[in-house]
Parts: sequence; C-alpha cells; structure tokens
Amino acid sequence: MNVIEILSLLKKQLSVCKKIKYYKKLPSTQLAVKKLAEKGFEEGFIVVAEKQTSGYGRSKKVWSSNVGGLWFSILLKPIIRPDEVSKLTLLLSIALKRTLKRKYQISSKIKWPNDVLVCDKKIAGIIVEMFAEQDRINWVVAGIGININNDIPKNLENISVSLKDILKNEADRAEFMTEFLIDFEKLYLDFQKDGFNQFSEEYNDNLAYKNKSVSIDTGHAVTTGINLGIDEGGMLIIKTLNSFEKIISGTLRRSKECD
Repeated sequence: MNVIEILSLLKKQLSVCKKIKYYKKLPSTQLAVKKLAEKGFEEGFIVVAEKQTSGYGRSKKVWSSNVGGLWFSILLKPIIRPDEVSKLTLLLSIALKRTLKRKYQISSKIKWPNDVLVCDKKIAGIIVEMFAEQDRINWVVAGIGININNDIPKNLENISVSLKDILKNEADRAEFMTEFLIDFEKLYLDFQKDGFNQFSEEYNDNLAYKNKSVSIDTGHAVTTGINLGIDEGGMLIIKTLNSFEKIISGTLRRSKECD
C-alpha cells in the first residue's frame, strides 16, 4: 500500500482529506500529526504507517499496530466549539460502520464512544485529541486504527478481530482507506454545516449494548445503569436507579451479570 494507490482510487478530489504521507514505521501516527499541527500544517493532512511501535488509544492504552493493519491520523480544523469535539469520535464511528457495510456487507456495532465491533469483537478504534483556547479550536488530530490483514495477538483473540478473519481472505487496505475517507469527509462537512442531530438516530440504531446494563468510568466516578443511547447533542444517557445521567466521555463496560 502506498499514497499513489490511495489517491488513484479516489473517485473525486476530496476537499479536506487530500494530502497523505506514508511511512514504513513510526512510533505513532498520532504523535507525528500532532507535530505537524504544531507547525501550522493545513487541515486534511494524513499520516499513514505500516507499523506503529508505540501506538496508543484513549487513556494512552497500548494499541497493537503490526504490519497488515491500517494505522493513520488526520489533521482537522473544524469550525465548531471545543465542547463539540467529542462528536467527531461519533462521526468517525459512523463512517467506519458505513464503509464496512457498503463495501464489504459486514454488519457492525458502535461501542460508545470510540470502538467499532463485529460479532462483539473490536475491529477498529478511534482517538481524538485537540488543542484549543477557550472557545476556539486550533486543531484536532483524529487517529484511526483498523484491523485489516494483521494477525491478532493470541491474548487478544477473544476481544479483537480483523477484516481478514471475517472475509477469510486478505482485503485491499488502500481501497478500504479510500472508501473510508470518502464516507468520513461527507459526514464531516455535513456536520459542520447542520450539526450532529442529523446523525443521532443512525448512531443509536447501530449502538452496541443499547438498553443493556452498563457501567461508565469517567475517571472521576463510575455510573451504572441502563444504556439508553445518545441524545441529540451526542451525550450518552444512562438510566440509573434514581435518575438519568448524561455523560460526554468515559470507558463503557457491559454489566453482564446485571442483565
């Protein structure tokens, strides 16, 4: 896979995600794009790596990023409030789901806030980081990791899956990335124009563990209750014993013993 393959597969010149830099190996595409953002690079710059040696997800959790997967980060400069940045994670999840369904006829579920699951196993993860000043966003870096043709480590086989495992054949990574960029850019532009509300129904229709008992660890507290899905603003609604809680970010775990 290389940049020429990806660009040659695009049906049209994308208006945002149009510059791609490819590396055989990097510590982290996320760190690489953050450095570019600090240097003032324009929106839409993408860094792709065949392998990451220090790939990470939310809360700096290690992301296994061996050869065969699709590991990349995108520099974005959305014209939105800083408190709306979490919605970009939801948009990226929808884009991944659309690509899997449209291109490969694979049904998937979105595990709030940043994972995509197939048969209850993780096929993709997302991390979104930003630099902002009060009510102004300077930049956002969105990192996406997708298990395409990489072998899943033995210790992760019960919770992770690759596209190769599902299709029983290797997939074209350049083709996947091209299709994803087309799907994401349309969502991204529509979001900036008309807000997130237009996507909330689609997100909820494809949400994993909806109406199930879950616990959400925000880093400050743990909330347990029934997962009712997101509201029109993208916040997760949890029905607890005594009230309804709205949560913008956290780690979700299904409480199987409570179902």
